[in-house]
Amino acid sequence: MNTFDSISKFIIPPEICDETDRHLQDAGRDGNECFVLWSGVIESDCFICRTIHIPKQTAYQLPSGLCVRVEADELHRLNVWLYENDERLGVQVHTHPTEAYHSDTDDAFPMVTTLGGLSLVVPDFCQFGVRGQGTALYRLTKSGWGGLSADDARQILHME
Repeated sequence: MNTFDSISKFIIPPEICDETDRHLQDAGRDGNECFVLWSGVIESDCFICRTIHIPKQTAYQLPSGLCVRVEADELHRLNVWLYENDERLGVQVHTHPTEAYHSDTDDAFPMVTTLGGLSLVVPDFCQFGVRGQGTALYRLTKSGWGGLSADDARQILHME
């Protein structure tokens, strides 16, 4: 399977959510965005998250806004790890300082590039956690990143 199009559930264990919250909140205390990646395995029509990745990244506070950059060597290291551990990158998670939305930069430079993959954008530097109010979920389609309604998000993303 080369895409996640047929995946109807992404199951994220609570300890992955909790660790994600800690990393995103730590960066947010300094006024920085942060990227976290979730990888796992596919079982039937489910993506089962097994591993959290915090890639080496540089956060920028620019006059035009905030952004994060992950260098090519770090992406290569991650891809080698995924291959050696027989996992797939299924979900990218990052923060925004205020509301959660997919910016033009988010659309143009995703880390998850497999069709059907997810992008979770967490508002307020993750002050209320990835499971908190205002978190936005997007899914990669052939026409780009499409936002999911709150009901659809609850159907597909299970952060137990």
